[in-house]
Amino acid sequence: MCISAKSYAQWEVPFSHYWEVKGYYNPSFAGETDKIRSSALYQFQNAGINDAPQRLVITADLPFEFNQRRHGAGIIAYTESIGSLRNSLISAQYSFKQQIGNGMLSIGFQGGIYDLNYDKGSFRLITDTPQNNTPLSNSPKNDTPQNSQSSSNVNITNKQVADLNAGISWTGDRFFAGLSAMHFNQPGFQTTPDSNSKQKTEINSGKQGINNLSSTDSTRTYIPITYNFIAGYNIGLFNSLEIQPMIGLLHDENRREAQGTVRLEYAKRFSGGFSLTSNNGKSFFAGATLQGFRFGYAYTTYNKGAGEVGRSNHELFLRYDFTLNSFMPKLQPHKSIRLL
Repeated sequence: MCISAKSYAQWEVPFSHYWEVKGYYNPSFAGETDKIRSSALYQFQNAGINDAPQRLVITADLPFEFNQRRHGAGIIAYTESIGSLRNSLISAQYSFKQQIGNGMLSIGFQGGIYDLNYDKGSFRLITDTPQNNTPLSNSPKNDTPQNSQSSSNVNITNKQVADLNAGISWTGDRFFAGLSAMHFNQPGFQTTPDSNSKQKTEINSGKQGINNLSSTDSTRTYIPITYNFIAGYNIGLFNSLEIQPMIGLLHDENRREAQGTVRLEYAKRFSGGFSLTSNNGKSFFAGATLQGFRFGYAYTTYNKGAGEVGRSNHELFLRYDFTLNSFMPKLQPHKSIRLL
């Protein structure tokens, strides 16, 4: 009663294949290539814990030209479920690009809607009024308890808030780097039983129940700004073998996390490698490219904290690139009647 302490929760969680969904963290990577890129990534975290976190992110982006300038556009769809928590995000992206030397400088902006849906706590009440009190012994056989039972869900958050991201990046032939600020508008929301919460009381039995529940609890919170930095370099070795060292950093007001990755790729078809994280995590991943589809799997373990109890994390990703003329009508062959 004499000590006050704060507890902090993380908002953004790094993916093992963070380089495959760079656009999720930084909108300036939209339209990075000369193709239409589409990708999907699924993460199942802490598989040994009940109601373990599950996340799915889908991205798509393409380049386009306007007023003799190159631009990029993209969309992001993201959803996560952790117990009773169900959050989802849908966003649109735009990036402006300028050629500098042998690389491309990009400045991007992202705007979307975050749908927040979680239950802060529920309880069940069973009451037995003096008028309905039933003796524990010497009761007539036709007397039945008339307890009134009520179940109530309180402090349920179900709200949509605007979410804004911005970033800058530089992409060359073999090197890329990007810095972004996620949720820089710090979307805020307040949970009170009288306004933003959905309060529900169900009477299961008995003559009387609890019709009105009140609470003095009022909590206002917000999504913290998260700064993200990602960089990587391709080093050509021999026989179509490349080594790609990369780094990913996440930092907010409560925590910071770093990932260092070494990825090997052979003939642009087969890949594999490992990552080390600052919280004693290790990831091993492998992937392949077949018929234009690029897919992979990552397995992650931790040596401490909740990750050690959860034992393992699994992650799958799938990517496919379309050429810009894939959806354009193709010219039909014909013969000139003058040559017949």
